[in-house]
Amino acid sequence: MSTILITGGAGFIGSHTCFLLLQRGYNVFVIDSFVNSSPESLKRVLKISIKEKVSFSSKLYVFKGDLRDKAFIKKIFEFSKEIRKEIKSVIHFAGLKSVKESILNPKKYWDFNVNSTINLVETMSEFNCSTIVFSSSASIYSTQSINKPIDEKSEIKPTNPYGECKLAIENLLKDVYEK
Repeated sequence: MSTILITGGAGFIGSHTCFLLLQRGYNVFVIDSFVNSSPESLKRVLKISIKEKVSFSSKLYVFKGDLRDKAFIKKIFEFSKEIRKEIKSVIHFAGLKSVKESILNPKKYWDFNVNSTINLVETMSEFNCSTIVFSSSASIYSTQSINKPIDEKSEIKPTNPYGECKLAIENLLKDVYEK
């Protein structure tokens, strides 16, 4: 079965995604810094698998680290090749996520969220991994959309650094895809 890398895999959405992919037979590699999450969530995934009388322990690989460290990301891709479980796709949940904090410290958000994604995409390219699902945010849309349903046709107009970073990453991925 295929191998998927999940960045931010120990977060709420990430850990649930890990569980579902493991249930479906995928090998799952997780990169998480545990800044916004806890390794306990992934331990719970393994406990649930034991209750279901299925062991995910040979299919789940967890790496603590920072996506701003490109050498670290590269080592994980190299390891996946070594053990013949090459990473074929990425689900990118990792990133800082507080609108308030992004307003107080915008440089931190650009560094953590955007630079991390650039490192990830460059490493993916180096290892011929071209499939990525990015977890964006409704914060890329105008605040005038608040009282009505938001869809892809809504006005794109972030009002804070968090939303600006998410939009920058969407634009980066679009540019890489269209290359």
